[in-house]
Amino acid sequence: MTPKSRPVVWLITYGARVLAAVLGLSVVGVLFTSLPSTKLTLEAGTKGGLFDVMANDLADALAPHGIDVEIINRPDSLRIIDDIANDNSPIDGGFIASDVPETYHSSIRQVGTVMLTPVYLLASAGSEITSITDFDGRSISLYPEGSAAWSTCQYVLRSYGVKTAEASYGNGPTIVRNVAGGTTEVGCFIDVPSGSNLEYARTILAELADERLRYIEIPQAEALQAQQDYLRPVTIPAGAFTVYPPRPANGIATNGAVLSFVAKDHLPQELVTMIAHTLAQQYRGSTAVNQAGELPSTRFVGLPAFQTATNIYADGLPWMYRMLPFRAAAFVDKFLSQYGLLLTFLFLAISFLDSLGFHKPYQLIEATRPRRMKILVESIYERTKATGTLSDADRRRLESVERWLQKESTGLEQIESRINELRKPNRN
Repeated sequence: MTPKSRPVVWLITYGARVLAAVLGLSVVGVLFTSLPSTKLTLEAGTKGGLFDVMANDLADALAPHGIDVEIINRPDSLRIIDDIANDNSPIDGGFIASDVPETYHSSIRQVGTVMLTPVYLLASAGSEITSITDFDGRSISLYPEGSAAWSTCQYVLRSYGVKTAEASYGNGPTIVRNVAGGTTEVGCFIDVPSGSNLEYARTILAELADERLRYIEIPQAEALQAQQDYLRPVTIPAGAFTVYPPRPANGIATNGAVLSFVAKDHLPQELVTMIAHTLAQQYRGSTAVNQAGELPSTRFVGLPAFQTATNIYADGLPWMYRMLPFRAAAFVDKFLSQYGLLLTFLFLAISFLDSLGFHKPYQLIEATRPRRMKILVESIYERTKATGTLSDADRRRLESVERWLQKESTGLEQIESRINELRKPNRN
């Protein structure tokens, strides 16, 4: 046996095993990469604030599907978008109510806008404060410095030339109580509209119904929107907090911040699917500033959207997620999205080659087996002739050939028997 023939003999001897091992590892790899993601890290603002409440509500809704959500709080919620856009940050997504820098548009996407949150300007009902310009020089309650609500309030107040005195910081209910109780003269914050189905909304809306409060409007709300895309002019209707006696007594013109859920652009599709479905269930109802079915939506901000989310808002949850448990549906979804095109191409290629008369892969292996077995036996014969002994390795190879030959011979003997029977002289 020449050195040139050794690789051929090795391939004949071990090729099937190597091929089986490669196929096995490939299958394992495909299955592993198709396993659904079940971990999600969200960033929220002040503990107990609106972003935190909404993030926890989302986490509670995802938990029954086996999705584990970790929530990280930071008071300067204006910076949430920076962490989401940072590839080195563990933050997957979160709620925002601010403009998104254009440089981030290539690294993040929106799952959708879920709420229009009014800007609430408050003063004591017994004070002489009746307009936003009267806020000048007053003590004020705000969300923590660096938060999205704080930034919006600063923008609104600066637009009217207002410079406030000392400030006190806290979440929405704290701001309301500070103004009603006289801790500060005025307050500014952003929170849920009346009609929201969040459990948290009941508390804050009950606080806003306090008769010790006066609501101050933003008369140039449309002009303020022109410079901040995330703001919309809205009206807090009379009776929004209590219908009768109406609180407020008259409609209050103000701005509403577009509150959206955004995430890294590579957030796994199965997580986007369940987040979008959950948001659709939680925020599809009407409020004082939007009609039922208007939200969630991917049409309110100019940020690229996950197509999956847009489809869910239009058509509902995909059938596999309706029929199967999350993990099973997500596995099928991920497998098809990653390998569906490849499998389709392979199927078409094999069908095309078959139509041209080529063997299918398995048929090709079977058709070449007699020749391969012959080469293997010849190589064993040459080695045995040269050494004078049959090695243990060659003995095992020979046994495998004998098993194959016996299997093939059995079939041939049956065919030969039938032929002999058919050719007997007494048969017509």
